[in-house]
Amino acid sequence: MSNNKLNVLLTRPLNKSQQLAKVIAPIVSNIEITPLFAYQSGEQQPSLKQQLSNLNPEFIIFISPAAANFALQVTDFSEQLKNTTFIAVGQASANILIAHDIKNVIVPELETSEGLLALSELQNIANKQVLIIRGNGGRELLKQQLELKQAKVAYNEVYKRQWITLTAKQTIDKWRKDEINCIVITSSELLEKTLSLITDMNWAKSCHWIVASARIAEQANAHGLIKVINAQGASHQHIYKAMTALI
Repeated sequence: MSNNKLNVLLTRPLNKSQQLAKVIAPIVSNIEITPLFAYQSGEQQPSLKQQLSNLNPEFIIFISPAAANFALQVTDFSEQLKNTTFIAVGQASANILIAHDIKNVIVPELETSEGLLALSELQNIANKQVLIIRGNGGRELLKQQLELKQAKVAYNEVYKRQWITLTAKQTIDKWRKDEINCIVITSSELLEKTLSLITDMNWAKSCHWIVASARIAEQANAHGLIKVINAQGASHQHIYKAMTALI
């Protein structure tokens, strides 16, 4: 472990946070993992295989690694491999698909909804069937913009976030005691949840906030946070690279 004084808070589900912790451990002083939510199967997950058969989509878009993992629990997509274009919002999601023999997965350079919408494959898609596999909630931008291009878009929310009830002793009191000075945020929902647990905005403003996109950075700035760094992606590699700017 390095001798710098970067004390990092990770709040994603335990397994995801532990994976990221292994990556950043060599460059930070301390890592506190406080999962604020866990993943659970979504109500639509059991219907995915039948939905694929009914829609026969030309495009399947995976919004996150969790979306890929929960989808693969109920289907191997073998019937879609020949006639479907598989798209993942990030390389981490693509890697999961590739590991299950789903090859030629397209990943946008900018790993966001805006990056997906810039893909050449998604420009002329009138009357094409698109299935977006994601968790519950989240942005509607992708679906709305694809529908403006006259695509036929459906969702399957294969998982959902289950927020964990935590006390101040388990969160903000511990974070201050541990002298946390860097917080990693990978979604708008996670930013709002984390801020809801912080009663001292002066402390929040003293921390560095590494966020996954320009949109989340703007959201953080709107809350008065100053030390915000856009990692331009939620992958471990993006976050690691952003963190190196602080040491």
